[in-house]
Amino acid sequence: MEAKECKIQDILTENKKYIIPTYQRPYSWGKDNTEQLINDIYQSYYLNEKEYFIGSMICIRRTESQNTFDVVDGQQRLTTLSLILSQLRKLIKNQDIKNDLQNRLLPKDIYSEEVDEPRLTIRSKEYQLYKYYILQGDEDYKPEKTTGTQDLFIENSKVIFDYLKEKEEDDLKNLTKYILQNIFIVFVQTDNFESSFRLFNVLNNRGLPLSNSDLLKNSLFEVINNDKRKTEQIEKTWSDIEDIIEVRNLDKFLLIHKISVKEDRNRVTSAGFDGYLGSLKDDYNNDAIEMSIVLLNSARNYDRIISNDFDDLKTKKIIFSLMQLPNDEWVPSILAFLNRRTRKKEFNWDDFHKFIETFEKVYMHGWIKKLGKSKREMVCYSVLVAINKSLSFDEIISHILPHSDNDGLRIALNNDLYEPRSTRLLKMMLFRIDLEQQDESDIKVYTGRITIEHILPQKMASEYWISRFSNGRHSEIIHKLGNLTLISGIKNSEAQNSDFNKKKIVYSKPNNRSSFDITKDLCNLTEWDENAFLARHKEMVGTLERIWML
Repeated sequence: MEAKECKIQDILTENKKYIIPTYQRPYSWGKDNTEQLINDIYQSYYLNEKEYFIGSMICIRRTESQNTFDVVDGQQRLTTLSLILSQLRKLIKNQDIKNDLQNRLLPKDIYSEEVDEPRLTIRSKEYQLYKYYILQGDEDYKPEKTTGTQDLFIENSKVIFDYLKEKEEDDLKNLTKYILQNIFIVFVQTDNFESSFRLFNVLNNRGLPLSNSDLLKNSLFEVINNDKRKTEQIEKTWSDIEDIIEVRNLDKFLLIHKISVKEDRNRVTSAGFDGYLGSLKDDYNNDAIEMSIVLLNSARNYDRIISNDFDDLKTKKIIFSLMQLPNDEWVPSILAFLNRRTRKKEFNWDDFHKFIETFEKVYMHGWIKKLGKSKREMVCYSVLVAINKSLSFDEIISHILPHSDNDGLRIALNNDLYEPRSTRLLKMMLFRIDLEQQDESDIKVYTGRITIEHILPQKMASEYWISRFSNGRHSEIIHKLGNLTLISGIKNSEAQNSDFNKKKIVYSKPNNRSSFDITKDLCNLTEWDENAFLARHKEMVGTLERIWML
């Protein structure tokens, strides 16, 4: 291993090329990282500081070439530096400087004027965008539909261009010279391929932000031991996973997938990197290809759940409602059922619809009764055991039913439901009632800021309310389901403690952001008194009983 300080002009030089290995994460720096780097560099240049240290860069020399390196650490900085120099090349008018920067980024044959490979070879997913659109400015290579990583290249290039575009020519030329001659990197080089993985993992112990997904991908490549065919297959599979889930969501998906394969009721899960490493050895016999394919299929099903991509309207309503809850402890159970259906081809869609309908009913009993998380999750872990132990469909359903409590649900629905510090469950219930009132052609989309409105206000400030409700009766019904509805944030502030006639005017105002049938129905009432409340409360409780009672 060799380490030395190098100027950027010695890093980006005609006799060196850099490749981002397949096991590396995609480019992930965002706007804030890029703005900070370009601003720090410019301030260092402006203050005439003799040198600016940009960190370390760890590379493995490739056996086929003395001057080609795999970048193990430093991808984000090196890639962003190339974006900065690319924008400087576009802005500077001096042809000699433009040619020099061209040669450092994308060498060109001076005789044929054909461009060579970029000095930095990035992932194949972003390669054409980087080479042709970013480095050459060819608009034809900007995709109509971009991925999240492609967006970072485009947005960061724009951030850099906007930062530099108003500066004078001499300023840009001097800044370019400063970047090449005064910015230093500690260049660490090794010739051992196997050590790349060791170095990669050591970085995590040094506190650098390597995620579980980074480490897992690294381990999959390590297991296949540089087998070219297997490397390409894992690279393609993992790239598909990243496209489906998006890089920023990978660790969350890996956690949920690990829970979804549990075969016991123990709530403790080895969900991190160590858990997956053990699974690779014990469950897959170090078959990295098989594990990658399983994860890809699970990613597709996970995305289907999160995006609510189902044809059956009842299923769409169930998924939409569950997604309104404060956490996603329900997702692994549904993911496990879909994964088993994908893997074993043994359940049809009617089975899935019956499963998710039964699961939601019983699961919601725990929520409405306000059970603690550990008790509420018992049905989830019972389901996981049944699914992953390869029990039959009827046996899976039989593991759900014992957790039901129709009587407890009925009692809870008639209790006070509004809690000012935690309204997501109540909103979910009101959304669900509202969805039941619409036609069966599609599912409604709710947008904007939505709040819970007390029809009988929490403070009886007007004669209208005082004449219809005693203080005792007011406190009894104020937070019950029948006295609650959904409304936009602006309308809520308008309605406040007004009498019912004023409230109806506010409720009926056109609202481009949201429209609630349960709120519009109130406008058909002549007044809001005891009888109106009782009738509406009975109807709303009845709707939720029909949805959630077994």
